Amino acid sequence: MAFPDQYTMVTSGLTLNRFTPVDGVGNKYDSTVGNTLGFNLMTLSWTQHWTGMLEGWSTNLTAGVSPTSDEPSQYFQNKVVHQLRQLPSVPTVAPRKETDVTIDGSITRWISLCDRKVLFAGGGFSVGTIYQQGFLRGGIRRLQITPSVWHSEKWGDINVRASAMGRISYQSNGAALHSVRSTAALVQPAIAIGQYRTTATGETIPTWEIELALMWDSGIFVNTMGQSQKQFAWSLAASAGPVRFETWNDSMGHLSERDYGPSYGAALTVDVLRVWNIIQEFRVMPTTDQSASS
Repeated sequence: MAFPDQYTMVTSGLTLNRFTPVDGVGNKYDSTVGNTLGFNLMTLSWTQHWTGMLEGWSTNLTAGVSPTSDEPSQYFQNKVVHQLRQLPSVPTVAPRKETDVTIDGSITRWISLCDRKVLFAGGGFSVGTIYQQGFLRGGIRRLQITPSVWHSEKWGDINVRASAMGRISYQSNGAALHSVRSTAALVQPAIAIGQYRTTATGETIPTWEIELALMWDSGIFVNTMGQSQKQFAWSLAASAGPVRFETWNDSMGHLSERDYGPSYGAALTVDVLRVWNIIQEFRVMPTTDQSASS
């Protein structure tokens, strides 16, 4: 999911993203990329929603380093995903064995509706060994579309929320991807159910959430004729407190047989800032209880 972060956070985690140029029955993906790419990105990301003179603006800086190799993404693809879906194993083709790095940055302007930051517009960049990108994006994030079915003063309300985003980007080659489409467009709608609380500055923070997103992408990859390879994918994410797990796949429209191209990925992240705040709350609680007793 390519939405900007809706609240201040510092996250760390692991993102696996795997490309395989052939599927389990030998069909070749029509692309100039002929080898298996297993990116194992260890990431650190900082998003800040500013106050004062910069009220309504947020910035993000993300860095990732990847010992790119065939494992562990090959294991999860063939021994986990394909066994669960009863699909044939996907062979490895001359896997890339390098250390890849990427640095991303973005700035976002938020507009509030009913004292909640839900409308956004902004832009950013990605540079590194994989490929280069500059982009503009805009949309709506976690707009409440149903009444709340349960309320908690501390944990927030349970309801359903919708998101949608459009993005256009300019791209150029990197060490890993040698021939990418110069421009690309992406549309991504999403629907989520969860428990949400809103801060005094309008930031929406999920206590827990399950979210499904779809993606239509005009394509990063091109074939030997220079034509873009359009992608249709889905993504499913679940979060509880500071922990978030997300997985995605390009099998949309071919649920029974397709699993090739920019094949699949998964990410597990932890909001370190949120963990620290929870620890601080636990440290304060005994002191508060003792004061009340005395």
